[in-house]
Amino acid sequence: LLTLLDRTGSIVSGSSVLHLVQAKATAVHLRDMDVYATIEFENIVMEYFKMTEGYKVVNKSSRKDGYDSSAVIKVYKLEREGKKVDIIFTDMASAIVPILQYHSTAVMNYITARSLISLYPRWTTEKKSLVNPRLYSENCTNIRSVLALMKYVRRGFHMTTEP
Repeated sequence: LLTLLDRTGSIVSGSSVLHLVQAKATAVHLRDMDVYATIEFENIVMEYFKMTEGYKVVNKSSRKDGYDSSAVIKVYKLEREGKKVDIIFTDMASAIVPILQYHSTAVMNYITARSLISLYPRWTTEKKSLVNPRLYSENCTNIRSVLALMKYVRRGFHMTTEP
C-alpha cells in the first residue's frame, strides 16, 4: 500500500487514521479505510485494490455519502472478507483537498507514503474539534453534515465553532 501511496500521491484518511492519532484508551474503533487519490490515477489505484488486494467493488457513486465536498467527484466502495475500503477521487491537483473540506478538524488527519499528519494534533488527541466554518459561511449545512458531526459527538468529541 505504501508503494501505491508514494507512486500516486494518494493518502489514507478517516477513522483508520484517527485510530492511530488518538491514545489507545480513547481511540475511535477501526471500522474501515478511506483512500483519497486524484482522478488521473483512478485506473492504477483501482487495479491495485482489485487485483493485488482482492477487493470487489460493491458500489460506485459520484459523491461520498455523509460528507459534502465539492472536491469529491467519484467514490468506490470495496469489500473483501468483511473489510471495507472507500476509494475517493478528486479532480483537484492534490488528494489532500477533500480532507480540508471535512466537516470538522476531528478528521483532518491523513497518512502519506512517508508520514502521518494531523492538522490539529493537540485538539484531536484531546477529543476537541472545531466545526469547519465553510459549513455555515458557504451555507453548506444540511442533514448529512449534521449527522457527520453527531457521529463524532457520539464518539466523545466536543464540537465547537470558536477556537
